[in-house]
Amino acid sequence: MKLLFLSIFSLFHLETVMAQTDKISWEQGVIEAAGANAELNAAKSSLQSAQHLVKVSRSAFLPSITANAGYQYDSSNAPRNYSATINATENLFSGFSDSATMDRAKYASFSSEANLTSAKAKISFDLKSSFIGLLYSQKNILLAEDIIKRRTANLKLVQLRFESGRENIGSLNLSKAYLAQAKYDHLQAVHSLEIYQADLARVLGRDNYLELEVVGSVPTQAPPYENNRKINYRELVKEAPDYKNAFFSEQSAKASIEISKSNFYPELNLNQSVGRSGREYSSPSNVWSVGATLSFPLFNGGKDYYSTKSANEDYRASALNRKHTEESGITQLKTAYTRYIEAVVKLEVDDAFVLAASSRERIAKAQYNNGLITFTDWDTIENDLINRQKSLLQSQRERVVAEATWEQVQGRGVIP
Repeated sequence: MKLLFLSIFSLFHLETVMAQTDKISWEQGVIEAAGANAELNAAKSSLQSAQHLVKVSRSAFLPSITANAGYQYDSSNAPRNYSATINATENLFSGFSDSATMDRAKYASFSSEANLTSAKAKISFDLKSSFIGLLYSQKNILLAEDIIKRRTANLKLVQLRFESGRENIGSLNLSKAYLAQAKYDHLQAVHSLEIYQADLARVLGRDNYLELEVVGSVPTQAPPYENNRKINYRELVKEAPDYKNAFFSEQSAKASIEISKSNFYPELNLNQSVGRSGREYSSPSNVWSVGATLSFPLFNGGKDYYSTKSANEDYRASALNRKHTEESGITQLKTAYTRYIEAVVKLEVDDAFVLAASSRERIAKAQYNNGLITFTDWDTIENDLINRQKSLLQSQRERVVAEATWEQVQGRGVIP
């Protein structure tokens, strides 16, 4: 009785939610996620920040110009002093650190681009997964309602046969249990709907998830290869964002070695200044100066030596991490593509089984109604159809998720 009350409450709640739903198509979902997803916008901002830092690194190749104004007055009633100068300093040589710093900033920018590509691929996966998940929940609710109707009709049939003495109490009780299970499955389907609504709302960047209802379907494509032996995973993995990120981190660490080595070289700066200065009640005079400064590092307690050693170890670690990322990426690609192929084939198999089970169920029900087969035989065929229908629905979802996973590990997706 309690389970029946929960099912009725969930059905009423579902009708209340569906009455205020906001229907969204796949095309609308792609546009909305591309514009409002918080994770995607954060990745875009990170890329812009890295690109600005590249411009910051270029400033080392330009002169530094400052303007100074001075005023001096003391209690001796001496004339006041005034001065105004413009100073320019340009670094002519700094041990190649400026070019290495700019290279490191560029590699950081390239890494941010790879992170943005990775974010787009992830959001594409999340969108496909949540969209098909919500679509699955909607269809699952309809399937659960259909199963409740069938279990109810079956229970009435068994009840009539039991009352007429042609069926035993065990078959009747089992039919009642099947109906209770069907109502419980419906309750789970309703709860699953709200979970996927919240997940889709997160991907779309929405606050209100109770208004979402998906229409249409997620577009799918046939696998691009006949079998995984035709795939050059070694080349394919190098286009993946994770590998690119590891590669650019390695190059950035290499640039850091050059920066640390620059501390062993002398530094040459050119200094220039021009201005006017003078005392109160007298005409100011023009002043200018030009000079160069050459400084040699002699000893700073071993700081430069150990900094270089540390940079070399960081580079070695980055190289090994890049190698590890390449090997693990190949495994991920192989796994994703294998599961993608299997999901495509499984969907075809489950579709064929549902067609066969539907035909068998119609025949078996008529035979049982006419007393030609036992309850056990009919029950087996009836349960097989229900299980096949559930499996088909899950396979439809898993097929989309498997393709989305294959796209994600390559760094591809639907987000522009």
